[in-house]
Amino acid sequence: MKKRRTEQYRATQTNQAYLYSNRPFKWFLDLIRPVRGRFLFAQLLDLVFVATSVIPATITGLLVDDVLTDRKLELLPRYLLLLVLIPLARSCIAVVFRYQFESRSQNTVMRIRESLYRHLQNLDASFYGRSRIGDIMSKMTGDVDMIRHFIAYTAFATLESVILFIFGSLYIFTVSWKLALVALLISPAIFILTYRLGRTVRPIWSEIREAFSRLNSVVQQNIAGNRVVRAFARADYEEEKFEKQNVSYRDANMRHNKAAVRFLPALDGLANLLTMPVILVGGILVIRGQLTIGGLVTFNGLLFVLTQPMRMAGNLMNEIQRYAASAAKVVDLFIERPRILQPQDQADKATADDEPFEQKRKASIRGKVEFRDVTFTYGERKGHALQPCLKNINLVAEPGQTIGVVGLTGSGKTSLINLIPRLYDTTFGAILIDDIDVRDYNLQELRRNIGMVMQDVFLFSDTIEGNIAYGVPDIEQEAVLSAARTAAADSFIRKMIDGYDTIIGERGVGLSGGQRQRIALARALVIRPRILILDDTTSAVDMETEHEIQQALARDLTDSTVFIIAHRISSVRNADQIIVLDEGSIVERGTHEELLALRGIYFDVFATQAGLTAEETAALSLEGGAANGTQPL
Repeated sequence: MKKRRTEQYRATQTNQAYLYSNRPFKWFLDLIRPVRGRFLFAQLLDLVFVATSVIPATITGLLVDDVLTDRKLELLPRYLLLLVLIPLARSCIAVVFRYQFESRSQNTVMRIRESLYRHLQNLDASFYGRSRIGDIMSKMTGDVDMIRHFIAYTAFATLESVILFIFGSLYIFTVSWKLALVALLISPAIFILTYRLGRTVRPIWSEIREAFSRLNSVVQQNIAGNRVVRAFARADYEEEKFEKQNVSYRDANMRHNKAAVRFLPALDGLANLLTMPVILVGGILVIRGQLTIGGLVTFNGLLFVLTQPMRMAGNLMNEIQRYAASAAKVVDLFIERPRILQPQDQADKATADDEPFEQKRKASIRGKVEFRDVTFTYGERKGHALQPCLKNINLVAEPGQTIGVVGLTGSGKTSLINLIPRLYDTTFGAILIDDIDVRDYNLQELRRNIGMVMQDVFLFSDTIEGNIAYGVPDIEQEAVLSAARTAAADSFIRKMIDGYDTIIGERGVGLSGGQRQRIALARALVIRPRILILDDTTSAVDMETEHEIQQALARDLTDSTVFIIAHRISSVRNADQIIVLDEGSIVERGTHEELLALRGIYFDVFATQAGLTAEETAALSLEGGAANGTQPL
């Protein structure tokens, strides 16, 4: 049963996506597999709709011959009744099958969106680092909606036109084979133009979707950074960027329009020309007695079975190529593979959503962290390997210890701590937690034991309580309050009108930088992490609040291993071990006093933050010890 379900839904399974690369129509057939029964039922109704389309014209021809020519007036009510009932019946059939196609398309697209969104959650930082958000959004919205349109309309309309043309062509031969041959003379020209249109517009639609993605990215970046734009008075520059991408999008659409103008009027014109030779030849056949007037009326009424598919051929080919371009982009997103993978024996392991957090955590981590000969690079760019941002890192943090990490901007501090929860994997070497390689832990269980406060704080558009309890949604309110007190956030939260129920804007708009940092810290603390990572967490708070936070952390996290990245010496001076990074290597390590005694980089930073003059710094260096009572700023 499981295997059968897997086969049904493989079109939206990422491990099967490679099967559909450059094969959009095979993907379509597998997409509709779960709704194949209803889809086929709707298609069958559509075939009935097509087959009955010739009845009104046939009845009209009979009415002319039997009633008007042969004066069989008793047949008139029957023919009139049929001319009313048949269109009504066809309308009812059309309502049913169109509803079925639309509902199946909505269900299918919902499944695509859910699978894509789930897939995006599994992709790692390297993917988001090289992808434009606008491109991802255009795939999730515009491209997916184009797939919905293809399932709901284009697919059945194309099949309907093909069947109508074939069935209609055969049917008109039963009316007059001579007229049928005349009507079909221009068909080869229609097929050639349609084929050329398809080959021309497909690459153009790919360009249009790419241009739309770039336009989306510009808009998204501008909205996200609108305060920066205003602060630097760069609105004109942003407008120029937008105009450039807007022009590019317009030009791509114009190229499509030029291609369409070359073919669509010709296709429509050939379809319209069909009436003239039919009437001319049909009149001659009637004069010669080879065709009745009713037969000519019937044939003329049936011309739509040829002209309608001919007129629609160009537009349908256009829609098909739009679908192919959009499907290719969505499939490409499905093909993206995360570089951070579960260990083989944990790959199929999952935890139920209704399990308590502690039960989900499962992995019993004490908190020992070891970096063993770690070298890390972010990969390559334009085919060239990037320089390692971490080189030969060796470090051991025992459970309950606090490790301070300092260094100049770009020295590799954030890259170092990003390796612990496997936001990235080491290039060489290994990171061990409790003497087990992090790559051997279940990824979710590992991360549930690690609390992180990022350098770039992100808060959701939700209540303050919802943001703090994000990692453990069902946690008791007292635990939220306790985490907020430890993060020195409780006091300012209670001063707000709605307290913990205050809705904060997206990314924490409306809060100061320090307030956002403290809420983010509370969010990390509420999960009671075995390992806590603080990346410049108190850079936006005042010294008094920072001291209060440090005391609270020392009191409440006695069993947790804490990594503190900071530029302020005051943030790390009480750490059990401090490492100094420079160009990706550990150049100094020790306690605060030991590092001051080395008179190296750490000492220089200390002296600068303490406000010491060059003479005082030189005197301290000569003395071989730190100045008594000197406090860093």
